[in-house]
Amino acid sequence: MIKAEILRFADLKAGQTTPVGLGIAKSLRLGQHLHMVLVVTRPNNFSKMAFPTDELLAYDVEITDDVGKTMTLKDLGLIGGKNSIVYQRETLPTFFLRGKDAPLNFLHGSCRKLHGKGEDCLAAADDLIESSFADLKRRPNVLFLTGDQIYADDVAGPLSHYLTQLGIRLLGWEEKINGVGKKLTEIRIGERQSLVKKYAGFTSPNAGNHLLSFGEFAAMYLLAWNAENWPAKFPDISTVSKEHQNKYREQIRQLEHTRKDLPAVRRVLANIPTYMIFDDHEITDDWNITREWQENVKGSKCGKQVVANGLAAYWAFQGWGNDPALYSSDFIGKIVEFLGKNGEPTEAERDAFEDLLWNFDNWTFRAPITPLTVVMDCRTQRQYDSHDGPPQLLSSKGFHSILQAAKEANYQKGDPIIIVLPTPVFGFLLLEALQKAAAKITGVYKLDLETWFANESGLVNFLSFLMHSLGPRHCIFLSGDVHYGFTISAAFALLQNGHEYLHMSITQLNSSALKTTSLVKIAFISEIMGRIRQLFPWRQVVRIGWVNGGLSNNRFSSKSLRIKGKPTRHLYVRPRKSPELSKQRSPDWIEARTIVKASGSIIPPLLISDNNIGLVSIEDSKVIQRFLVRKEITKDTRIHQTVVEMNQGRNELDELISAKMREFATEHSTVSSHESAN
Repeated sequence: MIKAEILRFADLKAGQTTPVGLGIAKSLRLGQHLHMVLVVTRPNNFSKMAFPTDELLAYDVEITDDVGKTMTLKDLGLIGGKNSIVYQRETLPTFFLRGKDAPLNFLHGSCRKLHGKGEDCLAAADDLIESSFADLKRRPNVLFLTGDQIYADDVAGPLSHYLTQLGIRLLGWEEKINGVGKKLTEIRIGERQSLVKKYAGFTSPNAGNHLLSFGEFAAMYLLAWNAENWPAKFPDISTVSKEHQNKYREQIRQLEHTRKDLPAVRRVLANIPTYMIFDDHEITDDWNITREWQENVKGSKCGKQVVANGLAAYWAFQGWGNDPALYSSDFIGKIVEFLGKNGEPTEAERDAFEDLLWNFDNWTFRAPITPLTVVMDCRTQRQYDSHDGPPQLLSSKGFHSILQAAKEANYQKGDPIIIVLPTPVFGFLLLEALQKAAAKITGVYKLDLETWFANESGLVNFLSFLMHSLGPRHCIFLSGDVHYGFTISAAFALLQNGHEYLHMSITQLNSSALKTTSLVKIAFISEIMGRIRQLFPWRQVVRIGWVNGGLSNNRFSSKSLRIKGKPTRHLYVRPRKSPELSKQRSPDWIEARTIVKASGSIIPPLLISDNNIGLVSIEDSKVIQRFLVRKEITKDTRIHQTVVEMNQGRNELDELISAKMREFATEHSTVSSHESAN
């Protein structure tokens, strides 16, 4: 039996231990040595049915074993010593629930590879929470992890065999992988690349040690957040080739860096409400990137099994805690029952388990904060326009999930909204355009062509849905994925007969990666692409388009325009050859976006390609994003800051729409006169 208590921190310091909330639960047995616990606590004050807000709360956990022995967090060695998860001696881990008085301060980040290069920036949050411990106007009140919390495909060679063995110990049995004619323990380091390509249909280029069994996925999660689960030492690499020795030696060096920071990471996760959503690497690179990929993998017994294992592990280690109400007792029971077969299910039982995970469509959830915050599943709820082309990242089912979350939160039309998605809706256009062009040569898999920009219909459908159905006056998109951070101020408007009838002001916040960088990436993204963009004269990029017509082929032109009496320059993206539709009517939509320079350097950068975690503060009408970057040599934290006025993009778009509609009217008149003369 597990019991949890919520206490006021002030009462705890004063020696009073009357709890304000209680919860009791039993553990789920997913393996012989793998037990999962979710304790849902409820307020003691049943008249209000609410926890105190805007004050520091603490919690303790009691575990009672089968013989009646009870252990608390202190008994488990978590209140002091090397495994401490508290910031003040002899207290308890803390958190707080934001009410009306505290500002909204939250952290976000993605892409954390254990052997990735550079400093682990999730650990940077540890110093931040400690320095603002009791200052609730500064202390972040929520953490969003927006994807790739583990890398299931790109696994370090020196960890590979250990993960297999740990997975077997956790479950008490060794899983058989369909199609692979070897036991997991017989597969050599680096050998899985060809196996998953041949038998699973996977397309990841870094899959030499790909996780396959549920036990291996579970083992990776246990390593991701707790150094106590790591091997005492890494295997001897002297027997492998010299080429691999150098590679594994570097991987071990980075793994040791990660191991060193894990106590801080564990402390962070124990002291801040955390919400998580998957991206592709929780399962495999390119997961559901095209209809072709999905059909190939689902049609493979091996691929279908591995994806189901990854989703089951995501549910256990990430999804269940986001919103327990999303998962019925039937759903949970079927997972527990299947794993209880100890690796000896019938074929029908295995098919039922895999179909349960593949067909589950309720991963999207609402985070219980204000304004309405919806965390989106953009991997299993896609729509495909072709067999092998880039997808629309959200289908109508995904749209319905947003409406359902808004209904549950009593959302009022016009209120602001935060939408958390792994992939930025408004990305760095210069890089995305190059990626889209290069993919015509390399194909979608080589360059991961699954951006919102890559499928214009999906982007316009999504933004149109938000404006028609919810009508937020301001929308904040929170994302990661691309391994660099940036801030974009934007606006989008739907047009009818040349006049605007719906509009939305937008802020795109992106923070990535938490831990996976390289000097090459930093040089290319920040110092080449970012600086090249700064050389161009345009401050804004303006795009216009037609529904069912638009921007499949486009050209770029730069023109001057006066906004509020100040001359500026804009990049206009227009059809290369006006489609027939454009001859008949004015554009259906117009978009304007500005990438915001970040302070913190002599030359303000547009892109932060060092490992980073984002700290966001929403104050009045401003959105402030601070990128926290831990420096490997100096061990300090550098801060790059961007500031966006929420209505900035909206105000400028008014002028742009008027100017563009006048220009279009002139061009349309010229075309009509020319056709009449002919």
